[in-house]
Amino acid sequence: MDARTVMKNWLAEDNPDRRGKAGRLLQGTSPERYGEIVADWLDFIEDTVPIGAFKAQPSHVKTWLDMRGGAVRTRALRQSALTAFYAYAQHFGHTDADPALVQLRGRPHDEPETPKLSEGQIHLLRWGADRLQGPAPARDRLFAYLMLGGLRSRQITEFELTGVIFEQHRMVGKVWQKGGGTRLYAFPDEIRAAVRAYLPERTWRPPSSGEEHGPLLVTYRGNRMDSNTTPRTIVKAVVDGARACPDPDAPELPARITPDMVALSLSPFAPLERL
Repeated sequence: MDARTVMKNWLAEDNPDRRGKAGRLLQGTSPERYGEIVADWLDFIEDTVPIGAFKAQPSHVKTWLDMRGGAVRTRALRQSALTAFYAYAQHFGHTDADPALVQLRGRPHDEPETPKLSEGQIHLLRWGADRLQGPAPARDRLFAYLMLGGLRSRQITEFELTGVIFEQHRMVGKVWQKGGGTRLYAFPDEIRAAVRAYLPERTWRPPSSGEEHGPLLVTYRGNRMDSNTTPRTIVKAVVDGARACPDPDAPELPARITPDMVALSLSPFAPLERL
């Protein structure tokens, strides 16, 4: 079966095996995004090179990624789409290899020293986030989810309640950008559910805030959360919970994990979609 037919079968709406890199069902706009990425790859490897998708080598994937450019997270999304496609193809016997398993190199110029966590380590942190306790577990879990979703500390603390919009089965939000201004993103279902769970507990409000405006995440006094201390505190709580995982096969975590390490690693959720 040719590669484009395999892709079409993989992304068919009635296909129960329409899954992403981590084995999760593709939902929302993910099939469309993955389809666009894989179609672009097939145009390159089938028509431009041409080698053929099922004879491609990691060097071909590396060349394609370098040609397309983009930030590390964008490159990682392209790699995830290819890995999911090849996992499906391998499962049904169309190929024996995944050329997308190539180490991505290069970081944004302003992030030269930030290491990344592995996929297993990130999923372990999510496990720890789901078990957060304390006086405001829903709020802290949402903060952790936003970090796991790829937002930096300042972007989380600047997130305004008025910037959260629920549209049928998805949530969109205005995310603060370095240098000023905001950009609109669609958030994955897990973060939308975390926001829904937190909002009934958002009862601490300063005079300038209310039920429909002010910072989304607030302290017990109703103030905006600190963008330096709070993220480190929440990451520590998440890591402490993750280290208590009883699974003997759980990956080992680095001795030091920072909020930026979490935000810049590949998310366990579907990628944020810029609108």
